[in-house]
Amino acid sequence: MPSELVLLVSEHIKLSEGRKVLKGNCPFHNDQSESFMIYPVKEIFKCFGCGLEGGLSEFNEGNKGTQIVLYNSSFSEVLLF
Repeated sequence: MPSELVLLVSEHIKLSEGRKVLKGNCPFHNDQSESFMIYPVKEIFKCFGCGLEGGLSEFNEGNKGTQIVLYNSSFSEVLLF
């Protein structure tokens, strides 16, 4: 059975299978490659494009409102309004 994080993310983006990860285009920035990775066993995600990472609660927080993402910013530096 897919994890809660995988189920939630798959509602927003298409995921493809890698060796140990699921990957897709990052929903937090204009991503043209599959830089968004989900590690299902660990229940975490990381985007290698914008640097955002976290778990289920961080993904939920990131989906609220409009976002301004600064290059190489941490998740806490993302401005939501």
